[in-house]
Amino acid sequence: MTGPRAGLRRLLSEPLTHFVILGAILFACGQIYAARTNVFRIEITPAHVAQLSHKYALQFGGPPDPRTLDRLVRDDVHDEILFRQGMALKLDQDDEIVRRRIVQKEQFLLQNLSAPAEPTDAQLTAYYAAHRDLYAAPPRVTFSHIYFAVGPGGDAAAEARAKAVLAKLSTGTTRGPELGDAFPDLYDFSAFEPEQVERLFGHTQLSQAVYSAPVGRWSGPFRSAYGWHLIHVDARAAGGQAPLSEIADRVRSDYLQAASDRANAQAFDKIARRFTVVRQDVGTRP
Repeated sequence: MTGPRAGLRRLLSEPLTHFVILGAILFACGQIYAARTNVFRIEITPAHVAQLSHKYALQFGGPPDPRTLDRLVRDDVHDEILFRQGMALKLDQDDEIVRRRIVQKEQFLLQNLSAPAEPTDAQLTAYYAAHRDLYAAPPRVTFSHIYFAVGPGGDAAAEARAKAVLAKLSTGTTRGPELGDAFPDLYDFSAFEPEQVERLFGHTQLSQAVYSAPVGRWSGPFRSAYGWHLIHVDARAAGGQAPLSEIADRVRSDYLQAASDRANAQAFDKIARRFTVVRQDVGTRP
């Protein structure tokens, strides 16, 4: 068979023709890819404009008018140009603020991959039993004190003054800050936990004595980080285990947070497996 069709078939059967066609296809794909990935090419799609409009409506309670929308687009293009120029100049490299912001955004994305399912009653009970120490109520104490500052006479003189006042205190007196020196904080404390007492007075004689001294009468003197004190313990409640029925909402919140933390850790591990960490001090670790 001769003629144009036969010539065309012979041309198409030539390896060189295949090479030219393949090259043309690759060139076209390269041009399309370059156009779409060109840092200097900014495409404003209808979807992006709709997103700008939606964000405006969320902030101001209604959609923007055409003039405002046009300004939003122009402002967005302005920021995008600066962003891309900065990326082209590699201004994002070695910038701790940029690095921290990207880390925060990635952590936010990981946290929103999947919300943990609501726990069943059995799961809550099991979680509560496995973490009983988290729900132990600490002891609490309500007390007053009289303060004696350490003056020129030193510790011994301040302690002696405190003992002298203690000897004169009547049984019915439950507070008497005026009998001592001015204290820079409170004189009366209600339902304080050990951590609160130590935060104020330090890990001292006083912070321990308020949980062991007799209730209903004055005792001391006890040393603190400030000086010497007489204390009157009005009431003291021993610590104990809070029943699940009273703290079910707190246990549920802790359970969901723990489940979310596990899911986030698993998501991070999946990402981390793609990386190789090289530490020159200890070698290479996968």
